[in-house]
Amino acid sequence: MTELHSITTEAAKELPVKELFGQLDSRAKGLTSTEARERLDRFGPNEIVEKKVSALRKFLGYFWGPIPGMIEAAAILSAAVSHWQDFSLISALLLLNAGVGFWQEHKADNAIELLKQRLALSARTLRDGKWLDLPAAELVPGDIVRIRLGDIVPADVKLTEGSYLQADESALTGESLPVEKHEGDVGYAGSVVRQGEMTAMVVATGMRTFFGKTASLVEETRVSSHFQRAVMKISYYLISLAGALVTLIFVVSLFRQESVIDTLRFVLVLTVASIPVALPAVLSVTMAVGAVALAKKGAIVSRLAAIEEMAGMDVLCADKTGTITENRLTLARVMPLPGFSERDTLLFGALASREEDKDPIDDAILGAAGSPNTYRTIDFKPFDPVAKR
Repeated sequence: MTELHSITTEAAKELPVKELFGQLDSRAKGLTSTEARERLDRFGPNEIVEKKVSALRKFLGYFWGPIPGMIEAAAILSAAVSHWQDFSLISALLLLNAGVGFWQEHKADNAIELLKQRLALSARTLRDGKWLDLPAAELVPGDIVRIRLGDIVPADVKLTEGSYLQADESALTGESLPVEKHEGDVGYAGSVVRQGEMTAMVVATGMRTFFGKTASLVEETRVSSHFQRAVMKISYYLISLAGALVTLIFVVSLFRQESVIDTLRFVLVLTVASIPVALPAVLSVTMAVGAVALAKKGAIVSRLAAIEEMAGMDVLCADKTGTITENRLTLARVMPLPGFSERDTLLFGALASREEDKDPIDDAILGAAGSPNTYRTIDFKPFDPVAKR
């Protein structure tokens, strides 16, 4: 048997259905439960793997950085010269900043996890010769699944039986119109079936799917936001200034032969005065208020810095809009030919549309014109993607 991990979605596109059955050691009647368990142990669940960071590590991360480092240095100096009131105040500001930021991101993470649980997919799968509704996470390469109108394709699949279906792949490509697929074509995980019904064989799951590979590339990307860069620039400027002044103070104190304790006290005053001790706390609280306001409107903020980044955007240029809009076509304007009115044009468009097909263009026309209930359809010719009529 060929190693199953060698079958990629790209390779499955080129292979005929019969040959692919052999490559994946599968058959039209599906896998047995034993085979499925073995493959699940080998390939893992059909899920997008996320890099989880422990709560303690996230919390400690708020104490790392230029400004937190300077504030911590000020706290250490306060303790060294026994200024416990200053030490307590500075420590409280550090903890406030860390607590607000950590709590807000923790709430966002919980909300995202809850959404994931609600959106958990199930798949109509052929196991042991019987059609069963199984969690999509249990799918393995070689499984036979049935995808129908309204289903989210649970994995990368090769369509093996059926006339056709139309898949909305806007979440992957940004294309607003569904793509028509036939036997031998490949369906991608995350796409939505808008029309048709077909049987398919799973060829890739989890991080090996087209969607999984895209998600892994996004996760590997580490880019500082404009807000973070601005804060870092201010921080480094203040650190450089404070460092130069502290060095000057120590040099002068050595020439004057002054007490080290007195020098440290003066350095403490200078350090606290030269750094914005409350800056992290103020920024975190301000952005947390913005996150709460966005949450009331249904937007989940997973990183507080993203709020400032979006607020500072003047122009958004996008080639594809399916992933950043409502992903719903609407009729904007009607331009009838001479001799016809807008009402005539809408009527003819509605007569050429079928509400039950759930075609995006048909839905847009019917939404503007309404269903022509006074007419009876004698014969209907569906849209031809070749003739565009």
